[in-house]
Amino acid sequence: MHLGDVTYGNIGTASRIEFTVIGAAANEAARIESLCKELRVSLLASNEVVEHLGKNWKSLGAQNLRGVSEAIEVFTIENSNV
Repeated sequence: MHLGDVTYGNIGTASRIEFTVIGAAANEAARIESLCKELRVSLLASNEVVEHLGKNWKSLGAQNLRGVSEAIEVFTIENSNV
């Protein structure tokens, strides 16, 4: 899970149209989600989500995300093992 600004809407041609979301936050959310298997957890959240929700989270440290210049700290909920 991640929070941030995105652009959304329908793209494509008259014969094939899709609804999509684009932007840095969408890319980061996808990259965070892809770490779940590697880190062996079913849920990951960015610091932005943790600050917004204000619950108890366990940090899994700073992680490098493909295509993102700076590592970001990711968090999981206790007992969220796959």
